[in-house]
Amino acid sequence: MSKRIALLAVLAAWLLSFAGSAGAITGNYTKDVVHDNVGLIVFYTPNTPAGQDPFSHRCSGTLISSTLMVTAGHCTQGVDSGRVYFQQAAAPKYDPNAFGGWGGDPTTGYPYQNGVTFTRADNFGFLLGFPETGDLGVVVLDTPVTPVNGFATLPGVGAVDAYVNAAAKKQQARFTVSGYGLSDQDPVPVSFRERLTATSYAVNNEAPITEFNLKTTANASRGKGGTCNGDSGGPVFFYGTTVIAAVTSFGMNGQCKGLDFSYRVDRAHLLAWILNPNRADAG
Repeated sequence: MSKRIALLAVLAAWLLSFAGSAGAITGNYTKDVVHDNVGLIVFYTPNTPAGQDPFSHRCSGTLISSTLMVTAGHCTQGVDSGRVYFQQAAAPKYDPNAFGGWGGDPTTGYPYQNGVTFTRADNFGFLLGFPETGDLGVVVLDTPVTPVNGFATLPGVGAVDAYVNAAAKKQQARFTVSGYGLSDQDPVPVSFRERLTATSYAVNNEAPITEFNLKTTANASRGKGGTCNGDSGGPVFFYGTTVIAAVTSFGMNGQCKGLDFSYRVDRAHLLAWILNPNRADAG
């Protein structure tokens, strides 16, 4: 899956694992035909001069209502418009020469035509600090979408702690990740621009970072999977549900291996911000 952009100087070694431009589910992943509430979000650079490529970056996100998507704050920072594609394969016939050499898929329109447009993207407060990064964002669609398999739902306050603490072993605290990011970054990026899914496991819930970020596995051993560039903002569901525990945020290295960190949304002030139509936009 995909996830990455920049956090702080202290995260300099981790920046390549942020989902800014592209990415996908890694490890033991499968095609995700179930979570049709998860979409590939394309963001456009503001005020792009005529004749220049407006594409800025892409992330993943999840519908919690017909017009509201939850994603990562580093995805929505400094941008407000774009398109969302909900097909499992958003660009199956990607051609680098399409759209006048900008690249894309003329059959789906990715990333310049079709899809569902949006002209509002809010950022909770990305780069607040570390480990409280504020890496949460929302996208408001211009027209409503109703997924066949239903909307995702938000968690209750403290749901992550309750879930992990209830597991006899951390490995039994499983999560489902979904997104359109890279499937590999070593030695070269591998991107299908498809919605993929995998199962991850909690690693630790006692470190200071875990108050704000869910810490899960990323290596493809014992059936595990993880996230990568482009998966940023995609959901980390409690296993067997469509309840969002966290949104994909950052990883440990540029090869999308080791550990994954996703920004927890199970806190009262974050839930209130998401659901507030008059939410403040930190950029």
